Formats: sequence, C-alpha cells, structure tokens
Amino acid sequence: MTDDNKSTSSDQRALIKFLLENRAMVNWVSILMIVYAVWATIEVLTNASGATWWPPETGTPVSDYFESDTSSQNINNGWVIGLGAVFGTLGVMVQYFYRAAPYVDASMQATAALIISAVKEEEIQESAERLAVEMVAEAEEAEAAAEAEAKAEAEAEAAAKAEADTLEQADSSAAETVASDEELGEDGQRKKF
Repeated sequence: MTDDNKSTSSDQRALIKFLLENRAMVNWVSILMIVYAVWATIEVLTNASGATWWPPETGTPVSDYFESDTSSQNINNGWVIGLGAVFGTLGVMVQYFYRAAPYVDASMQATAALIISAVKEEEIQESAERLAVEMVAEAEEAEAAAEAEAKAEAEAEAAAKAEADTLEQADSSAAETVASDEELGEDGQRKKF
C-alpha cells in the first residue's frame, strides 16, 4: 500500500515540476484550451439553433435520426461538448494559477502579516499589563517590607529601652546594696554617727 502512495506522490511531484519548469509553454497550451472551449460552445449553440453555415460541422443532422426534412438542427457531438468542457476548465485553472495565484499569494501574505501584527500588539498590550501588575505588586511588597522593617525597628528600640531601664534599675539596686553594705560595718553592724 505504501509503495502505491509513494509512486503516486512522485508522479504528482513530477507533474508539478513539469508545470513549474515549462510555464511559457503551459501558458500557451492553456490559452489554446480556452480558445477550443469557446469554439466548442459556439459550435454547440449553432448546432442547436440550426445554423449550419459555421464550418466545420460537428453535429449530425436531425434528419439522419428522425424522419423530418423540415428541421435544420444538428445533434451535437458528445466529444466536442466533453472536450470543450474539460479544456475550458483546465485552461481557466492554469491561467488562474499562473496569473492570479501570485496576487492571491501576496494578498494572503499581507493578510497574515496584518494578523501577526495584531497578535503582536495584543501580546505587547498583555505584556505591558502584566508588567504593570508586577510593578504594583513589587511596590506593595516593598511597602509591606518597609512597614515590617519600621515595626521591627520600633520593637527593637522598645526592647533596647526596656533593657536600658532594667539595667538602670539593676544599677540603682546595686548602688543601694553597696550603700547599705557601706553603712554596715565590718562586723555586720550598723555604724553610728
């Protein structure tokens, strides 16, 4: 199964390669196809209307099939109709791909560029909004950190003041103890003055 797919894809690539390498010839062939399709259309219309003056006559006279000598119509040839339809379709498709496709491709590229720029603008807007939110969050964190630091400093000052008060009280009680020891004599009695 895979071998069939590979051969088909290589055949398609060969056809595309031929069409791309021989643009001038394929362009002229497609113009001839369109001319044939136009001629086939005119031939079908003239056969149906009974105008047999347009050479070559591709239709068969009605009198060959029906016993009517009064009808001047011709019955259209299926090969002319079918080939005209196929050649017309192929010719128009080739002309479209060779002539209009580059413009369509350029238009599609321009549209894609517009879409990409719009997406980038949206991304820039989103990134700017994210950056603003991050900056606000960082400012709030910095403010909270500054408040916490100020609170810690105030607590440290209060602790230092309390410690200083404690030391003062300890010093004063030590001084009182020393003073009371001085009042007592060597024998542990109070000196009299």
